[in-house]
Amino acid sequence: MKSAQFHYFVRPIRRGFTVVELLVAVSVMTLIVLVLYGLFDQVQRALRSNSSQVDVLEGGRASNELMAREMEQMQAGNVLSNQNLFIGLTSLPYHLALLDPNVYHTNVLQEVFFLSKYNKRWTGTGYRILSFSTNGIANQLAGGVGTLSRYSVDVSASDFPNINLFSRVMNTDTNTLAKFQRIADGVIHFRLRAFDTNGMLMVSNIYPDVRIVTNTVFLTQPTSETRYAFTNSALPACLELEMGILEPHVWERYKSIPNAAAASNYLARQVGAVHLFQERIPIHMAK
Repeated sequence: MKSAQFHYFVRPIRRGFTVVELLVAVSVMTLIVLVLYGLFDQVQRALRSNSSQVDVLEGGRASNELMAREMEQMQAGNVLSNQNLFIGLTSLPYHLALLDPNVYHTNVLQEVFFLSKYNKRWTGTGYRILSFSTNGIANQLAGGVGTLSRYSVDVSASDFPNINLFSRVMNTDTNTLAKFQRIADGVIHFRLRAFDTNGMLMVSNIYPDVRIVTNTVFLTQPTSETRYAFTNSALPACLELEMGILEPHVWERYKSIPNAAAASNYLARQVGAVHLFQERIPIHMAK
């Protein structure tokens, strides 16, 4: 009789992951995801920043070219009661803090009016920094930062001596301001300075038919700015245009702050988000 043989099969022991191993794996994966998300977010921010800077640079150059083309064609009206060129202050200068302590960049908002002639028609053109209402209509002069705006009126040469184009264009009533059209948003600095034929900055009343007011007083406060009024046949040899434009995201954030003091404090720390443009504009008809 044969003896019975028994075969034993030993099942292999299958071990699972321990709780500690699972926690380590999840933590490593979470860290990797966070690092990748941070890199992706930085790339996205850099792309958005580059895009906004390109938009600001293109808008600033286009605005400068528009004003330069028009201003270099200005002419003297040879009428003492009308102004060939006017440059004045529209708000108090204020400061943007720089990196060094107690060092600031002074921002100025001015307005400009000038005459030009095309064929047999005279045109008065004005540029201002204005604030716009929610319906897209200009309603007041901007303080601090606003939108560069343009408005012009033209009359026939025969009617020109009897019509004051300066008052028609640069009136501050609501109806006149509403006629100004947008040129560039987020303008924080807009200044024009006049130079004579010798290339000297015009800061004294030694020129015929030119009224120059230095250290202009605005709202009872003296400033270091200059106001110009050219009449009769007077014109400067050239103008120096300076314009500073905020980056779009800073401009939108500034508009969203309801408190004026908080908005001003926020704006004072944004010097790194301002793009400055400068151009020397020759006046072809200057004598």
